[in-house]
Amino acid sequence: MDRKRWQWRTREETLFARGLRRDASKTERRLWPHLRGSAMGAPFRRQHPIGRDFVDYCCVPLRLVVEVDGPAHDAGRDSLRDARLAASGYDVLRFSVQEMDENFEGVVSTIYDAIQVRLMAREE
Repeated sequence: MDRKRWQWRTREETLFARGLRRDASKTERRLWPHLRGSAMGAPFRRQHPIGRDFVDYCCVPLRLVVEVDGPAHDAGRDSLRDARLAASGYDVLRFSVQEMDENFEGVVSTIYDAIQVRLMAREE
């Protein structure tokens, strides 16, 4: 893979990420307005590549990943993926679609709290 220094992803990765964003689930679309830009005090990206993985939402400056797990998610594969992300320096917050449907405000509050803890730690 021949990348220039300023290129952090290939065209294929960019097209793949665009497809994931276009085909986002209803739950992912519901969460995005709460994360987009810096709505919670830190900037998030959707379908962001980290290594060989594409994560649902990523706050690069705080090294925080938010994943929304549908019924098709495999816990074994997710734990391996989380380990790869942790090895890259990212913490993962993982929520099921069911949890988001039953307690959406609680999920948003948990994400907000995690962001605030990381922001306060950066100030120290």
